[in-house]
Amino acid sequence: MKSSANRFYTIMIVPEKTTQVRKILVPAWLVRLGAVAIAVTLVLVGVMVANYGYVMSQVGENNELKTENRRLRQSVQVFKGKMSTLESAMERVKTFSTRLKVITGAEDRGGVAALMKNIPDASAIASAPKTMPAEVAAIEAELDPRDPEHEELQSQYQELDLKITSMTAESLALEQNLQDQYEHLVDQKAFLAALPTRKPAIGYYTSGFGTRRAPFGGKVKMHEGVDIANHPGTPIKATADGVVTFANTKAGYGQTVILDHGYGLQTWYAHTRKILVKNGQKVRRGDTVALLGNTGRSTGPHCHYEVRVNGIPVDPLSYILEN
Repeated sequence: MKSSANRFYTIMIVPEKTTQVRKILVPAWLVRLGAVAIAVTLVLVGVMVANYGYVMSQVGENNELKTENRRLRQSVQVFKGKMSTLESAMERVKTFSTRLKVITGAEDRGGVAALMKNIPDASAIASAPKTMPAEVAAIEAELDPRDPEHEELQSQYQELDLKITSMTAESLALEQNLQDQYEHLVDQKAFLAALPTRKPAIGYYTSGFGTRRAPFGGKVKMHEGVDIANHPGTPIKATADGVVTFANTKAGYGQTVILDHGYGLQTWYAHTRKILVKNGQKVRRGDTVALLGNTGRSTGPHCHYEVRVNGIPVDPLSYILEN
């Protein structure tokens, strides 16, 4: 190929078996136009190949996102199922707590009511800054905002977040409520254990609480307890849980045991033959503290039993539940 005055290009065709040579003249402008066309075509092909590669990569990525979203949707359904189960369990616990409160008569100390008032409703939670739990935040971070299902999944996650926030506040209030009831029950248990509800010894009541003519001197005096007669050596038992505050001989009472039960309650066991406890010793209801006797100003073997409230003698029979 060679040019002629830069106006034409000559194309020579030489056959293999003949000697005849053919010449073709091509205008220079046509050659240049063809070169430009070829260059443009190559550029277009390159762009198309690159775009095809990009589109194929996007298709692969979209397929992966769809698979991931499908997995996330399944996770959301499982999470919703667990939340529903938790909500049902909390409702049962709240119902039980309410019944327990009614049965025990436990009073709301203010903390529970305050917590319940502070539980935010759904609208307040929705307008508050979002602080998603770690599980929900981690799933949220995996979502691609370009995915058309993003808004749907995001809405579901936000709904779960609202429920979690509300249930967290409710669980705190419920915990405080149960704690108050537990403390009330513990206090009630201690109070019931301190009540002198049993008879201190087996035997017959020979003298009751109130005024009577004293066996010594014949004067009318206040009898500050009850007398229970039986054979000497009959066990005398604590009528309630308490601590021994006196275990010695007392004027007129003979060998005496005094128990302090708290709540201002005391019980006295007098005229005993033998004391079996010592000062400071803790005793439980039913523990033997002494043996029935006839010491002090006594006309026969018996147990003189007193109940005192804040130091004032009261009728022991108003506490004893046994016949």
